[in-house]
Amino acid sequence: MATLPPPRKYAQVIEPGQEPDKFSPVDKVIFSFTEVARPITLLPALYSASYEQLFQTDPKYGNDSAAYGEKIGAALLRRATLRVYSDGIFAAAFHQDPRYYRVGSGSLVHRGLLSAREAFVRRSDDGVNQINYSGLIGRAASAVTVLGYYPSPSRTGKVVGLTFGTSIASDMGGNLVLEFLPNIIRKFPIMQKLRLE
Repeated sequence: MATLPPPRKYAQVIEPGQEPDKFSPVDKVIFSFTEVARPITLLPALYSASYEQLFQTDPKYGNDSAAYGEKIGAALLRRATLRVYSDGIFAAAFHQDPRYYRVGSGSLVHRGLLSAREAFVRRSDDGVNQINYSGLIGRAASAVTVLGYYPSPSRTGKVVGLTFGTSIASDMGGNLVLEFLPNIIRKFPIMQKLRLE
């Protein structure tokens, strides 16, 4: 296998064979803000707000067009706090690497299980797998933060718990996308034009 060039400094995904630069604590915080600023973050926010609007789930801002806008804003804020806490502040505090390291080869089941596991296991700055303290604590902190901007009917312990659980499930699903999307793009050349770097 040919050695790949090093990834961009703030690349979210590290390919097998790539040797990324080590992140300083400041790099991790900057990285978390680059994640928030990626245009692709609008898609999950639109999905989340649409689901909440359609099924009248939390946050309970109402059901008119203004409420839909508030739900999009809340979804973007949830994602921003999650990224800054998990991949910035707590990644720096716990000396963990916030980037996703693709498995890239092996059976679909093996790769799928390893990528989903990344919600609970994270690489340390020294390259050792350990409990994903930064991700789990960051998600919990982000879930508690919703109490500060959700409307009063949605400021409950149940909502905090569901927000935390949903963020773990979303992380697992996002990792599956990061793991398999490059294979899909390579298989269908037309998708090369759609690729988001």
